[in-house]
Amino acid sequence: MKKTLIRAVSFLVTLSLLTGLLAPLAGAVEYEGVTSLSIDAKSALLIDMDTEQVLYEQAADEQRYPASITKIMTALLTLEAVGRGELDLNDVITMDDAALADLTPDSSTAGLQAGEEITVRNLLYCLLLASANEAANALAIAVAGDIPTFVEQMNQRAQELGMSGTHFVNPHGLHSDDHYTTARDIFKMAKQAMTHATFREIVSTGTYTVPATNLSGERTLYNTNALLTSALHPGYTYSGTIGIKTGSTGQAGYCLTAAVEMKGHTLISVVLGAENPTDSQGNVQRMQFSESVRLLDWASDNFSAATLLDSETYLQEIPVRFSADTSHVVLRPAQSVRALIPGTYDDTRLELRLRLNSEVASAPISAGDILGTVTVIYAGQEYGTIDMVAVSDVSFSPFMAFVTSVNTVLGNIFVRLLLLAALVLLGIGFLRRYRERTKEERKARRQAKLEEKMAFRQREAEARQQDEALAQQEKAAREQKRKEELLLRQQQQQERQAQRAQEAQERQIKREQERLQREERHRQLQAERQARQKEREERLAQERAQRQREREERQRQLEQERAQRQRQMEQERRQREEARRRREEERRRQEAQERRRRQEAEARRRRQEQEERQRQERRRWEQADRERRRREEWERRARQAGQDPNDYRRPPSQNHNSQPRRPRDRR
Repeated sequence: MKKTLIRAVSFLVTLSLLTGLLAPLAGAVEYEGVTSLSIDAKSALLIDMDTEQVLYEQAADEQRYPASITKIMTALLTLEAVGRGELDLNDVITMDDAALADLTPDSSTAGLQAGEEITVRNLLYCLLLASANEAANALAIAVAGDIPTFVEQMNQRAQELGMSGTHFVNPHGLHSDDHYTTARDIFKMAKQAMTHATFREIVSTGTYTVPATNLSGERTLYNTNALLTSALHPGYTYSGTIGIKTGSTGQAGYCLTAAVEMKGHTLISVVLGAENPTDSQGNVQRMQFSESVRLLDWASDNFSAATLLDSETYLQEIPVRFSADTSHVVLRPAQSVRALIPGTYDDTRLELRLRLNSEVASAPISAGDILGTVTVIYAGQEYGTIDMVAVSDVSFSPFMAFVTSVNTVLGNIFVRLLLLAALVLLGIGFLRRYRERTKEERKARRQAKLEEKMAFRQREAEARQQDEALAQQEKAAREQKRKEELLLRQQQQQERQAQRAQEAQERQIKREQERLQREERHRQLQAERQARQKEREERLAQERAQRQREREERQRQLEQERAQRQRQMEQERRQREEARRRREEERRRQEAQERRRRQEAEARRRRQEQEERQRQERRRWEQADRERRRREEWERRARQAGQDPNDYRRPPSQNHNSQPRRPRDRR
């Protein structure tokens, strides 16, 4: 019995150890052709903030202690209160004893004192750069009146953001067993915070000087994020870093949430529970930074930016009913789909799954109306489902709707039987009425009606032929114009695809201008069609009135009037043809001018980009020179103070009382 118990305990211990070893690898995202990676931390996550595409995850949903990363939520609630008008960045806050009550001796601070007056903006800099715990408490009291109420708001906001694995106990992140979150929840919180311009400005600042207050002189704050600046921890800076926040306690380990711009995308990395071991030479290895760099380098080496679907791509053409202008409408995606894909882009691995709301669209349709969806799949992975919208307007024709409805009704067998029965009854009624009349009267009346009907039908046939000829000409012109516009759009799309990587913003402006021009042309054509329709109706009304008044006289002059109408029709046709040619020449001239304007704009844009690259290059050289002079000054002052020049602390000062306080290591 004792041996069995010992074996069972050994099995459970072994199983728990294996589970602990394999836990960091659970739920990892796998991409075909991408090298595997293991981060030396308890949890890690890398997500494209623009598309929320998960590039890497390691125990991202396991609960961890966030330490000072908690201050992201504190800053978020503060900025949201500013946005609601409840607080202003220039409001002056007076530090009280409650803001200093729960601080531990080793907690990070900015040296704020009770009774000190400081603005909300400068408190946010103390909070996010120096990771000052007293600044977190002061902001909590300023927003909610007291810290417990503010903590309730933190938890409520976390639930609103979908942070289901998070619970806050304080606004600064000092350890508590009930104060925890997950890497995935931290991403949700950081993404929401990055929507505020003030937050982005603060977390992307390397060094900031807080103006003197009523109790202190100027303070120089250094950002604790070594991926952004080497002021505190040199050797870890990463190009493209724009934030966000560090954190560390004995229980949480060393943590970092970073935002990096890479290949046109903004990536957010989260590393929780890293260690900072000391190597054989006594140097501290700050793993929260080095592992974040390794994770970002892995993403840079294995993923490339690609536009899987451009918003100007014509996806499908579907038939349209109830319209006399066109029989089809072209669909395009409502927006572009851009993503980071494993390896290099291969268009043969792209799959587009189209889903139409209806196989046949019904007029009226406005440009931008949603008529279906398209799902973008690359290499077997879905990258999003986008609405498909109409490219152009399609007007509604009551006549076509009536014809379609009549055809639908007449297609019913019961309706046909009812119509047949009605016709039979009408025939019987007319037959009885005719039998009551004399044969001579019926013959005379029948002959007169027959002659009158033949004359009327002949006139109606001539008028109908004229209308049909005009309708055919207009339809042919519209169809030709639609094909030309479609061909023009396809040519423009090919030109834009060659340049879309460098002119995204200009292309959006140009599309808006083209859309306005198309709407203007459409309105002009609509006005012309309405004018022609009105003119035709007025002419027909005049002719019918004239025929009614002069019926007997027109019987004698029928041949002469017919010839005169033919000459008028020919003259009107020539006038319309001439007007159409003038409009076509004007359209070609406008398109030529538009092409010249685009070419000139493209030339100006290239010159501006070249000048901007030159200015950036000069700024990089100037920054490197300033860094070199600063390092030399630090070494000189260190030697004067009798310190080791290789110690990267702040330069010593001659005046000990004015020396800025060095931030502590614990964040």
